[in-house]
Amino acid sequence: MATFFEQLLKQAIENLDVPSIAIEAKQRDGTQLLSLYLDSPSPLFSSQDAIDSNTLFTLASLTKLPTSVAALQQVEKGIIGLDNDVTHLLPTLKRQRILQGFKADGVPVLKDRTNPITLRHLLTHSAGTGYDFSNDELRRVQSLKGECLGSKPTVEQRFNLPLLFEPGESWNYGCSIDWVGRLVEILTNMDLETYMSKHIWQPLGVTRFTFRLNQKNAATNEVAVLAERDNETKRLRPLPEGLPLNNGVTDCFGGQGGYSTVPNFMQLLYSLLANDGRILKAETVDLLFQGHLTPASKSVLNRKMEDPSWAVGTFYPGETYNWSLGGLLIEKPGSSCPFSRGLNTLVWSGATNLFWVAHRVFIPTSKTRKC
Repeated sequence: MATFFEQLLKQAIENLDVPSIAIEAKQRDGTQLLSLYLDSPSPLFSSQDAIDSNTLFTLASLTKLPTSVAALQQVEKGIIGLDNDVTHLLPTLKRQRILQGFKADGVPVLKDRTNPITLRHLLTHSAGTGYDFSNDELRRVQSLKGECLGSKPTVEQRFNLPLLFEPGESWNYGCSIDWVGRLVEILTNMDLETYMSKHIWQPLGVTRFTFRLNQKNAATNEVAVLAERDNETKRLRPLPEGLPLNNGVTDCFGGQGGYSTVPNFMQLLYSLLANDGRILKAETVDLLFQGHLTPASKSVLNRKMEDPSWAVGTFYPGETYNWSLGGLLIEKPGSSCPFSRGLNTLVWSGATNLFWVAHRVFIPTSKTRKC
């Protein structure tokens, strides 16, 4: 018999609220709570293969989690420290000055950076980096350079952008994890795909993760078709060309470039949830479930979350947030909604409407038992 939660999901499919659903849920002891794959009945999506455990999804920002894990492995090996300045390894990032505004003639006003940029800053989005597609000032800088947004093939070319503030003194969601991926490549002398395959995915038994979809010769209908909602009719329509995030890239973009299946990504989440030692030491995983922002940076994050429209997902009133070394940390639950997240739940999402949640302690209530 379908649970209340499963009924909600099936109703969403029947109403064409979403084109497909793929969800896996597992307890820390390994018990599988849910494994559900649903397809749209609409002929609009008839070219899509059945959504199942083999479907590849465009991970977008879900890619940030394995990239963060790869960086933390370098910390465990003593190759780099969380609070080491990393700019000597990333010369393009080192050259970036801080954007102060624009002169009357439109020329950017820049000042020299005085604080170091550390790995901790990069992992927690407090380094001062941003995305040109979501920041008006950076978009203006790109326009002045005559460059189209997201048109460059490498991390160093695409994110050759000024900083928005002194590292460690504020907070802004941006391209810092792409720089982390590049850092891992430099430290290990491997491209990110090769490194992750050897040190993350193989230990987890994962065979389907890639940054190079075309090079893997994946058929178009193997990849979940994206959809968008028409502004006028509010109806879904296929977006077969997908998002332009990875168009023309030659680098492995550690903040946005991955593709994987739900069960394969779940292997990573479960390893961290169970703290099984396969990819990170227990004490390192503990750091993933702790906040790492300075008071000033945390304050800015929480102000931005007062209007969370910039993020993908549902964020409940009254929640207090921090940023860990791998995602958004809910330090204080807010809403009494049965689907709200508990204390110290780690979450994040991607632009393609994908989400992950990791909560180390889940205590069922009378409400959640009915779901």
